[in-house]
Amino acid sequence: MTDPLRSIMNLFAKSPFKPLTEHAVKVKVTVEKMDEAVKAYIEGAEPAKIKEYYLQISQLEHDADTVKDTIRMQLPSTLLMPVDRTDILTFLKQEDDVANSAEMVAEILTIRPIRLPPLVKEQIVKLEAAVIATVNEHLQAVDKIVDLLDSSFSSKRVREVQEIIGKVDTRKHEVDIIRRKAMKTVYEHEAELGAVNIMILIELIEELSWVAGHAENSSDRLRMITAKR
Repeated sequence: MTDPLRSIMNLFAKSPFKPLTEHAVKVKVTVEKMDEAVKAYIEGAEPAKIKEYYLQISQLEHDADTVKDTIRMQLPSTLLMPVDRTDILTFLKQEDDVANSAEMVAEILTIRPIRLPPLVKEQIVKLEAAVIATVNEHLQAVDKIVDLLDSSFSSKRVREVQEIIGKVDTRKHEVDIIRRKAMKTVYEHEAELGAVNIMILIELIEELSWVAGHAENSSDRLRMITAKR
């Protein structure tokens, strides 16, 4: 079995920035598993299955943490780099929070099964899709920025990164619109859902939105990095 820490160290030997891609991959698989869990939940999966998803997501989030901590320890503090070390670490923290919120979403799903009214289900499905789209746009920006950091900051390549980050902002705005509609729809079904279920669903909607919010915040830090060049 390949040692993940040794793999990351090998990446550092090639470039101080390549491990950022490794962290992005860990975040991606965590969010993808969260997506599976949410879809299973709204389709009425058994609590045992949802708990299984939660345990898997918790492990994936831990894996992302391990990569994050290794990068923090190994990222050069004295070596001359094309960007500020603090900017990289701030970006990394925000991206890691994407995985943290994905784990929180999965934990909320384990509280209790809820029979969702069709309109509520529809809004949560829309919100989930918008959140995943936001994260995917962010991950595209990460791929671009890592290549950018390892090469000269050409104006063309900087513009490419900034254009993708602009798409992240657009996607997150869509999440905000759907979030408000989803919350309104939940409250409109108060009599059918009951107070406890409403509380759980509102928390779920808010945490799902934070998955996209942290992706946007992390992309904002990428924008700052490119703007300083």
